[in-house]
Amino acid sequence: MTGGYLQGVLYLMNRPEPIRQSGLLMVLATGLDDATSLIHNLQALAMESRAPWSNRILQLRLLLEQGRTLSEALSTMDGLLPDPTVVAIRVGEETGTLKQVLAEEAHRLMNSPANTSPVHSSLSATAAWVLGICIIASAILSYLMIKIVPKLERIFDDFGIELPAETMNLIGMSDYLETYWFLLMLPLVTFLALPVWQLWKTNTAWVSRGRVLYSEHFPRYWTPLILRMLSISVTAGTTLNDGIHAILKELTPGRAAEKLSAVRLRMSAGYDCWDSMQNNGFLKPREAAFLASAAKSKHLEWGLQHLARSLERRRGTWLQRIVGLVQPGIVLAIGLVVGYVVVALFVPLIKLINDLS
Repeated sequence: MTGGYLQGVLYLMNRPEPIRQSGLLMVLATGLDDATSLIHNLQALAMESRAPWSNRILQLRLLLEQGRTLSEALSTMDGLLPDPTVVAIRVGEETGTLKQVLAEEAHRLMNSPANTSPVHSSLSATAAWVLGICIIASAILSYLMIKIVPKLERIFDDFGIELPAETMNLIGMSDYLETYWFLLMLPLVTFLALPVWQLWKTNTAWVSRGRVLYSEHFPRYWTPLILRMLSISVTAGTTLNDGIHAILKELTPGRAAEKLSAVRLRMSAGYDCWDSMQNNGFLKPREAAFLASAAKSKHLEWGLQHLARSLERRRGTWLQRIVGLVQPGIVLAIGLVVGYVVVALFVPLIKLINDLS
């Protein structure tokens, strides 16, 4: 799986990835009750690693020694832990459940690492496959046009036979590409190399930071995380408004943060939490009704956790279906190009045999 390869690359480069991040969270959870023990454990963890990961652990240790809270230190060190984990840590601090949150996040990263997502793995594998096919096909076609087609033209000239229209069209396109190749470099880079680079950045952000690029502009993307954090607030006995306030402190600035801030303002004015989240694009009407029903039946904690898992599962299924629809289209497009080249190169042989028989 491409995602697994990416995690392996990040691990060899000593960059943040789920295995290291899970280990760090366990160290933080076990040393939380004793500041001296926590500092020594972080020092030992840094000595077991190499730069740049060890340097970042030492930086975290220094910030904690200076009296920073864990969430403040992690906010200063952008990218050390996934963004959802940093949000969870902030909520854990605000609700007094930090040790439980650290253990749960460590378990989540270890058992459900972002790199094993079938959607991201399929997207990466598809992009790598398309890029490889394009490179190989271009190399083969270039060889045919440079070595084979000129000889084929001479053979037909010697026999005084015209090449078929399909072959002439292929030669014309080849001559055009050979003459104006420099004009095609920018579109080629734009439509091939740039998407591959963007996909690499997206997968790197997904593996190391637990989020998709530009997700800060889409409120709905953060709904499962917000619901999980509100579940922690309910368990700890704090208000939903306090839970949302804690999430806002660590949420990446963008449209999603602005919408969540609007939710908090409406709640402060006396409006219902679920209606406010629905009005700002975080919940759909049936989801808001489900949570309202769960709150009335005093099962809100279960309802929040259940809905968060359902949304994540539904999102994965929906994206997987999109990938399943895109892949056959790519195969069909490549098949049509290959079929045209094959026909254009073999029709001359058939015509030559027929004319000479």
